[in-house]
Amino acid sequence: MTDKNTIGLLLYKHLQGTLTDEEAQLLEEWRRASEDNALLMEEIDNEEMLTKRLEQFHPDNKKAVRDKILQRILAARHEHPAVRRLPSLRWVAAASIVLALVAGTYFWWQPDGKARQAETVSTLEDVEAPQFVRAVITLADGSTVSLDSVANGSVAVQGNINIVKDADGKLSYQPSASAKGKEQEEIYNTLHNPRGSKVIDIALADGSRVWLNVGSSLTYPVAFVGKERKVSITGEAYFEVARNATKPFIVDRGEMSVQVLGTHFNVNAYEDEADIRVTLLEGSVKISDTRNAASGIIKPGEQAVFSQAKDGEQIRVTDDVNVEEVIAWTNGMFHFAGASVAYIMRQIQRWYDVEVEYMGDVSSVNLSGIVSRKKNITNLLGALEATGKIVFKLEGRKVIVLPGKY
Repeated sequence: MTDKNTIGLLLYKHLQGTLTDEEAQLLEEWRRASEDNALLMEEIDNEEMLTKRLEQFHPDNKKAVRDKILQRILAARHEHPAVRRLPSLRWVAAASIVLALVAGTYFWWQPDGKARQAETVSTLEDVEAPQFVRAVITLADGSTVSLDSVANGSVAVQGNINIVKDADGKLSYQPSASAKGKEQEEIYNTLHNPRGSKVIDIALADGSRVWLNVGSSLTYPVAFVGKERKVSITGEAYFEVARNATKPFIVDRGEMSVQVLGTHFNVNAYEDEADIRVTLLEGSVKISDTRNAASGIIKPGEQAVFSQAKDGEQIRVTDDVNVEEVIAWTNGMFHFAGASVAYIMRQIQRWYDVEVEYMGDVSSVNLSGIVSRKKNITNLLGALEATGKIVFKLEGRKVIVLPGKY
C-alpha cells in the first residue's frame, strides 16, 4: 500500500486540482481500500472542517501560519495558472497543511504538535459507532413512537399538528392541511435520545431547530400558543432559535433558565456533570438562577457556567471557551482540549452505550485531540492509548481504564 507521505501529497494535489490521471486513479484506489480512508477523504473535502482544523492545530500563531501558507499557495498558482479556482483562499491555505492533517485519522495529536501512532486496544470484540437514530417520542397521551421502527412520513398527529420524519431521520412539527383557522391547544411531547443513538435533529412548530445529543431529552409544546415559547431539557442540545420579538424562547433545566429571542447556542446540562454550561455562538441570551434570583447576559463566544450543587456559586461568565470543542458533537466529532479522562469517558459512555470501570488512578491525566464519532470504539480508544498516558481493555461492552506508561 502507498505510504502516508505519498497519500498526503496526492490529497494536497487533489485539493489544488493538479492530479494527473494516474495519480487520481491511485488516490481513488486508496480511498476504496477502507472505510477509514473514505471517511478521511470526505473530511478533507469539507471546507468547513478543513478550515477548523487549521485553527485547531495552530491556536497560538494561526494568522501567521495562514499568511505563510497562503503565500506558498499563491506562488504555486502563479507557476501553474491552469489550476482551477477554489471557493475561498482560506480553504486553499488550509489545503497546504493536508500533509500534516492526513495523520489526523490515524494519530492522536499532542499539545506539543507531535503525534504517535495509535496502538491496538486489548479487546475481545469491537463496539461500533451508532448506526441509527433510536430516539423515542412520548406523545401527549403517554403513548410512544420509536423512530427506528416507523416509516418515513407522518408518524403521529397531535391536535392540528403532523409529526413528520424525513429520509434523513429529521423530525418536524407541521400544521395539518385542516389546521388553518383552528386554534391549537397547548399539549406537550417529549423527545428522548438514548445512549448509543445517533444525534437527532428536530424542527419545532415555530421553525426553531434543535439537535439533541445522546442521553438527552427535550420536552416541548407541539405548537407555541402562549406569550412565550418554553421548552425543557436534560442532557445536551444545540439550538437555532427562530426570531420572534413578541414571543421569547425559554429553555429550562431545573433551576436554570435561558431566555432568547432568536439566536444559536449550546446547552450542556447532563446530570452527571458538575455544571450546566450555556455557550453562545450568535445573538444574545440571558441566564437566570431561580435559587437566588441571579442572572447574567452572555455575548457570542462566551459561556455561562451554572453550578448544579445546591450550595454552588452564582452564575459565572467566561470568554475563555473553545466554541469548536463545545459544538464538535454537532459536526460528528469528538474534540478534547486538555480534558480529564473522566470527562472523556462520560462522552464515550453515552455515545457507544458502554460501561466504564477504572483500575488505578487516572485523575491527573488530561488529553487533547480530535477523532470522528463515526469510528468504532477501538479506533477512539487506540488513539487515546497512543498518548502513552492511558491504557484500555475492552470486554464486551465494558471499557476498563488503566494508567499508562508515561
